[in-house]
Amino acid sequence: MRKTRKRKRRRKTTIGARLIAVVLLLVLSPILPSGLLGAGDKPSESAVVAGTVFREPGFALPGAEVTLTVKTKPEGMKAPKPKKLVSDARGEFAFYVPPRKAQYLVTAKARGYVQQEKVVDVNDSPDRLDVYFQLKAGAGPESK
Repeated sequence: MRKTRKRKRRRKTTIGARLIAVVLLLVLSPILPSGLLGAGDKPSESAVVAGTVFREPGFALPGAEVTLTVKTKPEGMKAPKPKKLVSDARGEFAFYVPPRKAQYLVTAKARGYVQQEKVVDVNDSPDRLDVYFQLKAGAGPESK
């Protein structure tokens, strides 16, 4: 006598059910609360402090460390913590801040270049504020 083994059947609906769940999530994501999906640092209404870091003679500088620090806190809010980013391959960066009147200090630095700072004034509207840096070669903060 031969023993017959029962094969476990794989549910065909498992893949289909997962696909349907992903599609529903993508379709419903704009109407779900942002905390549910972990929208992160980008609120629905925010001002953007963005720009590009260049090196002489005007080429993009990827890998520059850009820091956003609060000089004058946003009206009616606690002062946000300083934020740091690294410029992308095109030297670009972007910070999302509350659209309230405030003043920020934006600092750009890179190894082998002189650090630069600029002050940015944010108003009560969700605008984009552009900041451009052109770092000069020299004794940078990390070259010591």
